[in-house]
Amino acid sequence: MNTSSLTAGSAHQGQATELRAQARQLHERLARRAGLALLAWTRRQDERRAHDAVHLRRHTARAAERAHQDQYRLVTLATPLA
Repeated sequence: MNTSSLTAGSAHQGQATELRAQARQLHERLARRAGLALLAWTRRQDERRAHDAVHLRRHTARAAERAHQDQYRLVTLATPLA
């Protein structure tokens, strides 16, 4: 058996093992970054939705207050609506 072919074979296997380990580490780093980016995006969406919900509640409360005032004027003061 040729000893140089055994040495070359194990060197190639070592390189292949190292490349697989590097690829796995790269994949893990990318997965972590993607996960963090998704988490940040989700938080921004939640903040935007919360802001929109507050704005909608305020708008609805103002509209309800105007409707209440109009009904009050119509019923108690018998004044026409503007």
